[in-house]
Amino acid sequence: MNEPLRYAFFGAGVFAALCLELLSKWKVPSWIVTSQPKASGRGKKILLTPVGETARNVSGLRDVPLLEAASASSDEAVLRMKNELPVNFSFVVDFGQLIREPLLAWEERVGCLNIHPSKLPMYRGAAPIQRALMDGEAGIGVSVFKLAARMDAGPILLSETIRVDPDDDFGSLRSKAALAGVRAFIDFESANPLDSWAFEAQDDALATYAPRISAEEERIDWKRPAREIANRVRALSPRPGAWTTLRGKRLLILKARESERSDGHEAYSPGELRFDRACSSARAGEGFVEIVTVQTEGGRPQPASAWRNGLRPGPGESLV
Repeated sequence: MNEPLRYAFFGAGVFAALCLELLSKWKVPSWIVTSQPKASGRGKKILLTPVGETARNVSGLRDVPLLEAASASSDEAVLRMKNELPVNFSFVVDFGQLIREPLLAWEERVGCLNIHPSKLPMYRGAAPIQRALMDGEAGIGVSVFKLAARMDAGPILLSETIRVDPDDDFGSLRSKAALAGVRAFIDFESANPLDSWAFEAQDDALATYAPRISAEEERIDWKRPAREIANRVRALSPRPGAWTTLRGKRLLILKARESERSDGHEAYSPGELRFDRACSSARAGEGFVEIVTVQTEGGRPQPASAWRNGLRPGPGESLV
């Protein structure tokens, strides 16, 4: 009888936490590695990573050894765990740390597997879902591949395509990608013995890149076309959120869409608000952006209709 498959899990962010919880319903990892907690805010409250929170709070994971390392590849406790509790392979997902030897285990059949939310070699990098949404893609992908020294360039074990629905944003697609990637891997593993796994090299000539979102990109430029602005809003929702200012205060726009109405465009300047019955919109460089959900400074997300009622807008009100 074959020995049961064993794996370790390395991850830090929300996407990693989603994958960890889903994978744990298939098989509980032998051990988990995440980044160290960080102090945040005025009170310097210690915040665990999303993976740290999941490991502590999800049933079935609480008894799994959890290591929190600033640099996993050189952390003595992590390297000791690798020797004391050997595994068939490791998942390294949304970790934010460079994995080097001996953790990379490039010479091993499987080594380290990454679940990446794009159809590689498209959108290599830190923000594949967000960049795909900004580009207005009708579909995204998720790939399971073997980690290599170069970023997201390792050979692919499997990939899936995910449709982007009209109401999808970064948050919803992140959840869809985690579910699709984990399901595809579990189905593959159940049908293919470990010693038969085959990896296909990526075509580097087809590679595109998805760099991390910068702070400057979070601010809405109302001179851009309405469709581009709406895509940026969905790419940044729910966090960090696309923002603008009104009356000198920051306003997050969490849901928006390109307005079907473009009449009267010439009577408004970019960013100027237009209110028609229950609809709130702002002029863009081309067309109007219908505002659906907002969040004011210090407030909670609310429908644009409720925000409008409290705003009591005057003529010529503009988002900047």
